[in-house]
Amino acid sequence: MTGKDRLDKVLAVAINPGAYEQEAVAALHKARELVRKEPNLAFDLPTSPLPSPDPADEASFEVEISGVSEFWLPIVVNTLSEQAYALRLKSQFISDFGTPTTVRIKCDGRETGCEAFKKHLDSLVEYIHSRRSGA
Repeated sequence: MTGKDRLDKVLAVAINPGAYEQEAVAALHKARELVRKEPNLAFDLPTSPLPSPDPADEASFEVEISGVSEFWLPIVVNTLSEQAYALRLKSQFISDFGTPTTVRIKCDGRETGCEAFKKHLDSLVEYIHSRRSGA
């Protein structure tokens, strides 16, 4: 039996909802011990290289949003972060602590993803403005 097979079996016991808690904890300890002995078990190495994206389809998007209330700021950042992840964009959210109501957003990825992200951002900002004027 290979180290990977052994680790898979131990982890199956650890996450089995029917296992007793002590048994599951012991299995997790055993998994850690196996990984200490063979660190490469902790990572699934890709069997083939991932295809590189077409450079012609690469795009970047950068925007600064200011005047976001302290109430809306975490909602905006969380929603945009989830959207960027779903679109498989590399994203960066930068808050200026001097001006805590401003956030700079940078995204890199496929052009279609950047466009979809921009549309989502625009609709989110429009929604926030509508709530402000409607309240």
